[in-house]
Amino acid sequence: IKMIGFDAWPMVVDGLEKGDLDSLIIQNPFKMGYEGVKAIVRHMQGQTVPKEVDTGVELITQDRLADPKVRELLGSQI
Repeated sequence: IKMIGFDAWPMVVDGLEKGDLDSLIIQNPFKMGYEGVKAIVRHMQGQTVPKEVDTGVELITQDRLADPKVRELLGSQI
């Protein structure tokens, strides 16, 4: 059975580091906020704003934990 966590709660990241979880799926909160503010500005300027904006997710496995991009994403959520 594969165990996968969602978001980067400290205990979930710890579980991945220890090998209790196989992977994590995490979002990018900075990008979510950035795209939200961009949409508000466009709306206030009278521009069309999409109903949905996909800000993506990252699949994080134990072997990717040392990757600087992954560390940055994890740090922004803890």
